[in-house]
Amino acid sequence: MNGVVSVQVLKFGGTSVGSGERIRRVATIVATTRRDVEETFPVVVVSAMSGITDQLLRIARLTCVGDEEAMIHEMQTLRQKHFDAIEQAIEDETRRITVRSEIETALTGLTQDIATLRETVQAGQDVMLPTAAVASWGERLSVLLVAATLNDLGVQAAPVRKEVIITSHPQHDASQPFGTVVGAEPQAEATRANAHELIFPLVEREIVPIAAGFIGRTVTGFVTTLGRNGSDYSATVIGAALDCSEVSIYTDVDGVLTADPRLVANARLLPGLSYAEAARLSWFGAKVLHPRTLIPIAPRNIPVRVRNTFRPHIRGTVVGPETLVPSGATAITTHRHLALITVESTDLFGAPENAGHVFALAARAGAAPVAICSSSGHHLAFVVEEQSAESVVELLQNDMDSNEWRVRCRRGLAACACIGSGFTVDPMSPARAITALARERIPVVTQGASELGITLIVEDQDSERALRCLHRDLIAPVIPLVRHAHTLREKRREAR
Repeated sequence: MNGVVSVQVLKFGGTSVGSGERIRRVATIVATTRRDVEETFPVVVVSAMSGITDQLLRIARLTCVGDEEAMIHEMQTLRQKHFDAIEQAIEDETRRITVRSEIETALTGLTQDIATLRETVQAGQDVMLPTAAVASWGERLSVLLVAATLNDLGVQAAPVRKEVIITSHPQHDASQPFGTVVGAEPQAEATRANAHELIFPLVEREIVPIAAGFIGRTVTGFVTTLGRNGSDYSATVIGAALDCSEVSIYTDVDGVLTADPRLVANARLLPGLSYAEAARLSWFGAKVLHPRTLIPIAPRNIPVRVRNTFRPHIRGTVVGPETLVPSGATAITTHRHLALITVESTDLFGAPENAGHVFALAARAGAAPVAICSSSGHHLAFVVEEQSAESVVELLQNDMDSNEWRVRCRRGLAACACIGSGFTVDPMSPARAITALARERIPVVTQGASELGITLIVEDQDSERALRCLHRDLIAPVIPLVRHAHTLREKRREAR
């Protein structure tokens, strides 16, 4: 290979590499991509095997409380899971022996990090980063397995043993759950330089790099994690650093659907979405893409393709720059267990807007508004997660003069978001959404709108029914086949 090499990033999550059999499947997908002359060169980013990060955090917690026996048991089961995967994924015995040795060496490194964590606890120091170092070993073990399996299939591959992503130094936050790192933000230029140094020499030698997702190294030299669900995010950070042609995120679904298929039987696969539509879907509860995933690549117009590891022949959903032709309702999603908070002035004539102060108080309670439903000079209504409502209301009542402002809260609600880049361009679309709910006698508590769609707040108990009827009337009408067949039979009888 000569000159600048174009690459694509293939990201495989924990479910995709959850067993030796599945690792073999992943390696087959990568091998097929590598051998396809129409495909750009693959750079692979992998997660830990499913359940391993949680197990590593249990090991860290047991170390912190001094339960040595339970910690050793967890270590033994972790080791056995990876050794079992070797037997399932790799056929060549010589290669099995080599990767077993590599796994043993890696586990020695994990043991050393556990010892460091134990010393940190005994010294009474902050355990956040030593815990992150322990949690990082799931990905380090995974890259060894995937690289060895790809080699077993006859494709040259190598694990990238160093952290690719360079982050800022995180801040200590005692309110966060154990093992959560806050503030380790990727540094674009440092990551770009590091990614080029670690990955392109392999690509130039036509060796497929297998890099770890989820983890990085701080500018101060500590191993860190990017937060739970940060694995897809790490793939797009690496993709942006390499100026890749595309990031493919392989998961256990065919792509992004028009609604949750568990609730809507005829949900359809979306061939494409804009970045803004995908971000909106994610914000309102769709779990296919993590909200942060698009941040590194959207400014560079790098598309993300969501694909199914177990059905790789399906091309999935491409998320990319906004198309010139705006769409109507593209997808419907629900966000449940919400509460509506209303802040209303007792002076109905000319009370100054106080939205900034209200939202600052909500932020202090750790509750970002899920949707803002209405705002005027004397009235503000917004929805937050139900579990945060009490603390938000308490702060508002304590801070705002009760003689001038009245704070009310209504719990047990859900947001139904009808999303599409051109949804509100057509004045009939919002009307059809309201009519769909009215036809099913589902009351709308309040609503909000933007250029990307309309958000309808309904009772939580009505949310699934609302989702189905909105999907039926706005996206995919249900054809009553049984009723149609019955009608045909009746007509035939009459004809006789």
